[in-house]
This record gives sequence, structure tokens and C-alpha cells, in this order.
Amino acid sequence: MKIKYLTIILGAATVMGCTDLTEEVYSEIPADNFFKNEKELISNVGRAYTKLQAYGTEQSLWTLNLQVTDECAAPVNANGSWTEERYQELQYHNFNQSNKLVRKGWEYCFDGVAACNEILYTTAQSAIEFEGKDKILAEVKLLRAYFYFMGVDGWGNVPFSEDYSDPSYPEQKDRNFMFSWIENEILENVDKLELNPTPEYYGRVTQGMAYTLLAKLYMMSQEWTGTPRWAEAEAACKKVIDSGAYLIEDNYSDNFKPYNEGSRENIFTIVYNTIYTTSDHNAFIIYMLVLHPSSCATFNIPATPWDGFVCQPDFFAKYDPADTRRSDTWLSGQQYDVTGKPIDGFVITPLFEESKYRNGRDTYDGAKLRKWSYQTDGLLLGGQTSMENDFAIFRYSDLILMYAESLVRQGRAAEAAGLEELAKIRTRAGLAPYSASQLSLDELYDERGRELAWEGWRRQDMIRFGKFNDPWWAKKASAQNKKIYPIPREALASNPNLVQNPGY
Repeated sequence: MKIKYLTIILGAATVMGCTDLTEEVYSEIPADNFFKNEKELISNVGRAYTKLQAYGTEQSLWTLNLQVTDECAAPVNANGSWTEERYQELQYHNFNQSNKLVRKGWEYCFDGVAACNEILYTTAQSAIEFEGKDKILAEVKLLRAYFYFMGVDGWGNVPFSEDYSDPSYPEQKDRNFMFSWIENEILENVDKLELNPTPEYYGRVTQGMAYTLLAKLYMMSQEWTGTPRWAEAEAACKKVIDSGAYLIEDNYSDNFKPYNEGSRENIFTIVYNTIYTTSDHNAFIIYMLVLHPSSCATFNIPATPWDGFVCQPDFFAKYDPADTRRSDTWLSGQQYDVTGKPIDGFVITPLFEESKYRNGRDTYDGAKLRKWSYQTDGLLLGGQTSMENDFAIFRYSDLILMYAESLVRQGRAAEAAGLEELAKIRTRAGLAPYSASQLSLDELYDERGRELAWEGWRRQDMIRFGKFNDPWWAKKASAQNKKIYPIPREALASNPNLVQNPGY
């Protein structure tokens, strides 16, 4: 099995050395002794990468962004659980500055920024130079740009600081300022990064990650700044495509299985592990959130899942019955145990009435996620809840769909329809490739939903395609200000420079 080189725990470069497990505490080492070589610097940089792992927990930026869209819901279940107002507030777009998931999403972004600033500062204190130092610093700067991108995407006006040593409160910056800063940060550092995603750089920032982040930035330019940048988005996508480092896998499910580090669609991943990422703060626990306890017989899982999140019925209905991604992504219908025997009475009903959202759904209402396949190898022991599936923040099929969208928005649907990679996304799902006449923006919007279900981009897509404030299954039309979240009350209390977003 390929070694996951990314530092999934602090000081992983040392841990992988096998024998000497003594950890140096870098904050206690004199500045002139910091980081004599690349190995020591990577051990410190790992502290920034580990901030990514909070994404897969129950209350995180990921689950925040899921709950405000049409792809996910957390209705009251048959045993009366999941009655927390915080989930209902998100579903109905009634969230406010006191919502816990809004706070946890904010913390994910700005704890990540703070970690990157600290690492850049401490590294700068060392006068020792060695080959590869600039590359590693560029990695941290791009990782910081990602955290800022996610913060600006969610909250619009954000606290901004590049200097860890500055004791003053960070000033609040708007999207126009942050757009230019993120763009410049990417362009100034991308050429210093590793070109190809070699095993050594698995899970780390590479040029492919940087150009994908740049493409996502340009895709949101019209929403953020009022100026469309579709041609620039096209060019950024083309940089990744022309690198030849990525491809569309033959099997959709291979991208999400345990030990999926071999997927050629992975552009930038969060590394998870059943040993080192097991706490409430860094574990990938998706099956605990979604599965009914009866599914333990299907997947040989000893822990008892919570039966919380389900697929919204109207989102499930967007799949053609011939689309294999429906069964690859969702559990529905008759369920079977690990030997293939039908489980008596366990029949999942994916389409159920909106009235059951708050009043309590029936026991098996709502399609359950199976996209990140569960470990039937029996390695999930006792109450262990973390999984070995790495989470792709950026995946190549997402980039191909962005590329096609940028072409369609420039009036070049025929060119988009001719993309081999786009055709393969369709054919591997058992569907015919698109013709130019079929490739409308509405169809691309739905296709992104089916291909990228629960990968964390639906909220951004809904906003870009003008769908976010529309009514859907369990939600009435919402106000335009809901396209950005309120700044959490705790953040307002801790920084007098912050002003609450309009309408909250």
C-alpha cells in the first residue's frame, strides 16, 4: 500500500522514520536553529495541513455548506433525534450569528489562516537556507489562500492579516480586496510549486491545486466583484488539463473508496486515517452521520450510526434511473447484509413528503449516502469512527465541468460538448455524451449536482447559477442576504474591527 506522505499527524516526517519518535517542539528551539532541512520544515508545515481535517467532522464548514443547499437535509428521524434547531435554521435559511455550525465553519477557515501565518512567521525567523525552502513556503501561502477563499466565499467581508507578529486586531476586508489578494497570491507563487502530484506530494499543494483554486476564484468573479472572468477561468482550467497529470477514472466509485490515494482524479485531498485522525476534531465520520443502524449488517460496521443526514427527495429525483451514479452515491430500496441476504423490512424510501421534515420521518425515509464507501474489511473496530477514505477538495471531474461551463458561458457550447473528458464523465455513468444543443447552463448545473454530490461545492454552484434563494423541497424563497453567512457573535466580540454582514 502506498504510504500517505502528507503529515496526517504533527511531525509525520519523523514518525515515518520508524525508530526515533522523539518530537522536537519547534516553539522552544532558538530561532537560528529552526528547520535545518526540508524534512524538519515539513514536520512543522504539517500543523497547517492538519487544519484541513476538521472538514470531515459533524459540525464543520462542509456540513454547514451541505445543510443550506438542496442536496442534503437532517429531518427529525423516527426515534426523535436530530431535532436541533441549528440544522433546521440552515435548511430554512433562517440562520443567524448564534448558529453553532456557522461558528464552526468560520473557525475552520480562520484557524487555518492563523496556522499558516504562524508557520510563515516562524520559518522567516530562521536564517538557514536550503534547496526547496521557497517551494515549501509557497505551499503554505497557497494553503492560506485556500482558507481565505473559503472564508470569503462564506462570509464575504472577512478579517485579514498576513503578519503573525502583528498584535493589532485584523482589519475587515471586502470581496473585491480579497479577490485581488488571492489572485495575486496564487500567481506569485504557483511557479514555485511542485508541477506533478508525485507520491511524495500526495495531499500537498501543487501547481494543479493552485490553478484549480484560481479557476474557482475566476468562476465566482461575477458574483464577488460584478465582473465576469470566464476566459480567465477557462485558461486556469486549461493549465491543469495540459499538465497531463490527471485523468477521469474508468470507475466513478474508485475516487471515494478506502485507500483511494491512487485515484488520478485527486488534485488536492484531505488525508484521513483510522489510527491518526480519530478525534472529534479531525476524523472523517460521514457514515456515522448518515447511516441507519440497520446498515451495520450491510457494511460490517461495529459502531452505531446516528441516522441523521439524508438526500433531499427533489435532489434524488434529478438522477436518470440509468445513471449509475445514483446507486454509486445513494442507498435506496431493499437493503442487504454483507453476505447478500435481504434484510427483513429494511427498504429505504428516497422520496418522502416535506411534511415529515419537522414532524418526524418514517424509519427508512430518505436515501442514505454511500458515495465514500464503507470499510467492510472489519478494520473499523469497536467504537472507532474514522475512515481511510481521503476527501478530495479538488477533483479533476470538477475541473472539467468548470472548463465546460466557462466555454458555455462564452457561447462555445459545441466546443464544450466535444471535450473527451466531459464525454467520459457521462459514459462512465452509463449515459450518452452531451450534444451542443443539450449543453445548457441549467443542464450543467444539474450535472454538477449529480457528479459532485456532497463534495462541498453545491452551495457555491447554486449561488453562481442563481438558484440559491429559490424555494425547494423544505424551504421557501429566501432573502438575497442569505448568500453570505452572518459573522459569528464570538468573532464580533473578539475583534472590534468587524462589522456584521447586512441583514443580520
